[in-house]
Amino acid sequence: MVDMKEKRTERIEKHIQSRFYKFLRGLIIFFTKPMKTVWEEPFAGKPAVFVCNHDRAFGPIAMNAHFELSKDIRPWINAQVLSPKAAPAYIRRDYWWDLNKWYSPIFSYTVAYIYALILPLILHGSDCVPVYHDTGVMSTLRNSIKMLQDGKHLLLFPEHPTGYGKYGEKIFDGFLSVGKLYYARKRESVYFYPTYVDWKRKIIRVGKPILYDPAVKYEEQVVLATAAIQEFFARHGE
Repeated sequence: MVDMKEKRTERIEKHIQSRFYKFLRGLIIFFTKPMKTVWEEPFAGKPAVFVCNHDRAFGPIAMNAHFELSKDIRPWINAQVLSPKAAPAYIRRDYWWDLNKWYSPIFSYTVAYIYALILPLILHGSDCVPVYHDTGVMSTLRNSIKMLQDGKHLLLFPEHPTGYGKYGEKIFDGFLSVGKLYYARKRESVYFYPTYVDWKRKIIRVGKPILYDPAVKYEEQVVLATAAIQEFFARHGE
């Protein structure tokens, strides 16, 4: 038991994804069509955060399996999904299926619990950053900074779900805190890349990076960055 704990700790510290997770990635790559990554600018290789559209499960699948840097990115994942106890309630209210369908109540008491048994095992294996929206938010930021310091890049999905397969125009803006804190620690700016997964066309589009600028007020950068990313999503989602 101790040996298993030590191995898990070593895997986490070295940011090694689990064998099971790598196996699933291989299955996805084998059974789905390849996707092309199109960059508006060449990748700078600097600490980066890829801010991507969700498109149900297609966004995460594409980015973690088909994206050019899929092995070097680490996703932000809601902490509730990582907990077998908390996951069913989160899944039921997060539009994982059409709530207007007759089978919705059945799924709420079957599929939600099946997902809760499987998903935490898979997602923990991705070497993800758990996202907390309460007092644990500083843990999310500290883990994010360490991930960037250790040479990995972050992946997050900032859209607000408003229904099954539907998302609001406005996105979460808290992710820019990573740029602010990273600069405070390392005196180096983070690159935020607007990213759009077009599953039907099998294209991953990566826009020009938005560079965190310590000379500009944080509040102003939040407004400008979120507006640019929202515009990028809208333009490629037409």
